[in-house]
Formats: sequence, C-alpha cells, structure tokens
Amino acid sequence: MEITVGPKVKAAIAGCRLPGLLLAACAGLLVQGCTYQAWYEGFRERQRQECYQERGRSEMEKCLERVNSLTYEEYVKGRDGAKREVK
Repeated sequence: MEITVGPKVKAAIAGCRLPGLLLAACAGLLVQGCTYQAWYEGFRERQRQECYQERGRSEMEKCLERVNSLTYEEYVKGRDGAKREVK
C-alpha cells in the first residue's frame, strides 16, 4: 500500500522536529484510525520532547510536571464540564 501526500504535507513533515520513531508512530495511528486518547497521548509526547529541550534542569522538570499532571481521563472530565457550561 502506497500513500501519497501533497507538497504542504511534505513541507510540514520536513520542518517537523519530531524524532523519526515518534513520527512513524503517529503515521501508524493515522493509517489505522485512532482514538481521541491516542491523539491526546501523541500531543503529550510532543510536549515532553519540547520539555527535554529546555535549557535548565529545573525548567525541564517543571515543564514535564505540567505535561504529566493531566491524564486523559481528567482532560475528558474537564472538557465535558466546559461543554456543559457553554450550553
């Protein structure tokens, strides 16, 4: 099976700083179809990668603490609560 992508997608992939393994995992999720939780975890992993690029150890640890502090289940509860408030 061959997947073709347009020039905008190719440019986005080329400019992306994700490690190859993470990119392959994301592509696998796209091909298979994925859940909201898988997307959420992918975004969290990207945020973790950005944390590792922080200059100081304490800044990196604070960043990782922020990223790891909200589980998917907590995120869903907060999101659903916000939806109810808007209605």
